[in-house]
Amino acid sequence: MASPPSSLAPSHLVTPDFSLDSIPPRPALLMALQHEIQKDNPNTKRFADLVRRDVAMTGTLLQLANSAYFNPGRRIATVEDAIVLLGLNQCNAIMSGLILRKSLHFGNKMMARFWDGSEKRAIGISMLAKRTRILSPEIAYTFGLFCDAGIPLLKGAFPSYLETLLHANLKASDEFLQVENDRHGVNHTIVGALLAERWSLGPEIVLAIRMHHSHQVLFDKAYTPVVRTLIALNYVVEKAIQEYRGQAGSLEWVAAGLYASKALRISHREVENLCESLIQRFRAY
Repeated sequence: MASPPSSLAPSHLVTPDFSLDSIPPRPALLMALQHEIQKDNPNTKRFADLVRRDVAMTGTLLQLANSAYFNPGRRIATVEDAIVLLGLNQCNAIMSGLILRKSLHFGNKMMARFWDGSEKRAIGISMLAKRTRILSPEIAYTFGLFCDAGIPLLKGAFPSYLETLLHANLKASDEFLQVENDRHGVNHTIVGALLAERWSLGPEIVLAIRMHHSHQVLFDKAYTPVVRTLIALNYVVEKAIQEYRGQAGSLEWVAAGLYASKALRISHREVENLCESLIQRFRAY
């Protein structure tokens, strides 16, 4: 089996059609939050002060902390309360997603469906990760939010990308990427992985984003269990999102569902039960 890509260096990714300048640098607020949380003894007050630098994102963080997914009923009124409830790692994951959305604000109304799907993917993979001992919910949540971040970046770079997306959505897995490659010389998994690497999200998240449309990875021991589990769980959550939206079926699941089930060691019935649980959670979110 093929070894994982050893580098996402720009020399491997420059194409005639996509400039690396289209990848935004890591925002200062995200850099400061990451710096604080990576300390041996992170300072909760300092972290809260950093969050409060952006009033709009602070409000959204509190709204999420009071949502049905994160909160069993307790009223959260301050950033400090949110940190106590969620923990620093989960707050950092949520803030990373909010910063992502703010940074990739390309035609927000047209991309509303995309951001809704990203939030549901993050919630879903995080929920399923709690059932494993391999994966932390925070890593799962961050991967879910950033998994398809290459899509709004490509939309910002190419005026015709929404037309590309319409064609690609009729395909599955590698065929989806081939449509992007044929039309633009690059695809969203490469661009999303570049963004994740530039924003210092961690090598396993970067690699899972790069390979999340490749079901061959699921049984390739060259990839870590975290990478393989993220990709497998993503297939299950994508199936649940499609069912929640009332669509006939997930092309991704048709192509890779059997492999994902085997990789996770769960039966068809267990998959259906997991999807039903996810759909109920999406309705409550």
